[in-house]
Amino acid sequence: MYRKILSSFLVFTLILAFFSSYQASASTANKVLSVAKSQIGTPYVWGGTTPSGFDCSGFMRYVYNQVGISLPRTTAEQYRVGQSVSKSNLQPGDLVFFETYQPGASHSGVYVGNNQFVHASSSNGVSTSSINDPYYWGPRYLGAKRVLENQQAPTPKPESKPEPKPLPAGQYHDVSSNSSSHALIKTLGEAGIINGYSDYTFRPDNSITRAQVAQLLARALNLKPTNYSGKFNDINKNTSGYEEIQAVVDAGLFKGDADGNFRPGDPFTRAHIAVVFDRAFDLPDAVSAANFSDINSSLGAYDSIQRLAASGITTGHSDNTYRPNNATTRLQLAIFLYRALYE
Repeated sequence: MYRKILSSFLVFTLILAFFSSYQASASTANKVLSVAKSQIGTPYVWGGTTPSGFDCSGFMRYVYNQVGISLPRTTAEQYRVGQSVSKSNLQPGDLVFFETYQPGASHSGVYVGNNQFVHASSSNGVSTSSINDPYYWGPRYLGAKRVLENQQAPTPKPESKPEPKPLPAGQYHDVSSNSSSHALIKTLGEAGIINGYSDYTFRPDNSITRAQVAQLLARALNLKPTNYSGKFNDINKNTSGYEEIQAVVDAGLFKGDADGNFRPGDPFTRAHIAVVFDRAFDLPDAVSAANFSDINSSLGAYDSIQRLAASGITTGHSDNTYRPNNATTRLQLAIFLYRALYE
């Protein structure tokens, strides 16, 4: 009888300990969410780590510090801590990471549930976005980490993945030799103008960022910085592509926004590509206007789009649209650049 009572008591104690641990974990996660959401509206500041202004990793470090968890300073370092979590098992309070202007983790945020995360965006400051946003964040989702105690996910059985087969410059596992774009992508790759990823993929449907376009044009046109006139709040000498960004700004191809930001990780729209190519290649005026159904003369990039079409660099889409507000994909940029350089 005594043993039965003791056994029941031990079981009850273990159950109570489990629920106490669970409640403590939930409380910590709720506090993380509360702190993160309380900073919505705080402006983006390069190198910012306080509520007067954050960059993405500074914001993450501040939020988790409020619950006694110390994170490393940079996004790349933060991606190396905690327990990896699959996208299907995300819980509020997890860290989510994205690959933006360079391969690897370069942007982070706090997962708050319902596929939403709070982060310090270079364009909107601390704000909420969807991890599945099809126009930007969705294709750039890299992974998630869990750092809250008692909320650790089971350690997954490691999957053995074969190392990707190395390929020569300009060749990629996801660009078939039968593809209509294979030859032009190969030419740009062999010339050292556009590169793929470390797994020898090109990822043609990924949208391309402002920093990446700056780097490609600097290589293609052999541009070097002259005056270092690009004094922007959100880049410095440690920014990937800093020299190329300075080169295209000095050449008059790029400008920043009204707040003095370059926004290196922002996707580059098809309207912006037309304007930059117009400047870079000094395109001649169009003799006759291309009849794209979704643009008119009131659009700021109208003349540049017409010059781009008249020069044969773009033909628009099959439905007779140009789609100026759509993000430019890596494949579209490669096609435009090849035509401008070689045709």
